[in-house]
Amino acid sequence: MRDYRPGWPWVIAALLGLALAVSCRPVADSAGEEKYSNPPRAVTATEDLHLTGSPPEAVDIAAYRLEIDGLVESPLSLNYEDILAYPAVTEVVLLICPGVFQDNAEWTGVPVWRLLEDAGLKAEATRVVFHADSYTATLPLDEITGNDSIFLAHTVNEETLPLEHGYPLRLVAEDELGYNWVKWVDRLEVE
Repeated sequence: MRDYRPGWPWVIAALLGLALAVSCRPVADSAGEEKYSNPPRAVTATEDLHLTGSPPEAVDIAAYRLEIDGLVESPLSLNYEDILAYPAVTEVVLLICPGVFQDNAEWTGVPVWRLLEDAGLKAEATRVVFHADSYTATLPLDEITGNDSIFLAHTVNEETLPLEHGYPLRLVAEDELGYNWVKWVDRLEVE
């Protein structure tokens, strides 16, 4: 008879993964304020690269385009100046990569829903795939629509986003773990 119970290595790995995820979540102190068991600290460029791969060697900003296509009425191809002309939001958002680092920074950028609104979503659209070369992350459309806390950042801590942190655009998605914060975004594909 075959034994279908998970082996001990899988159980231990699952428990360690759960411990890492829980260790980065806020806990309430006696006054009810949220505190982090591992307090946020400044992220280094080397740590941040673990999230989405190696940066491009350079970005030709004059040639850069953000493509918005897929299930949209009017595909867009926006240059960097077009993007900077959109109304921006600024938020302090905690970036968490469990077991690697946490970083609380002030991010400024364009809400994704505004870009999608200009492209005109088709009725059957349900999600958005954020592309950066060969790296992608997908978010449900219902989490993005009307949500200013999911945006493409072009500025961090009042400075132009550095190349190693995603210049020219990086997805900032509050409540998402760091591997979904795609850097060097060059395409939004609506599915």
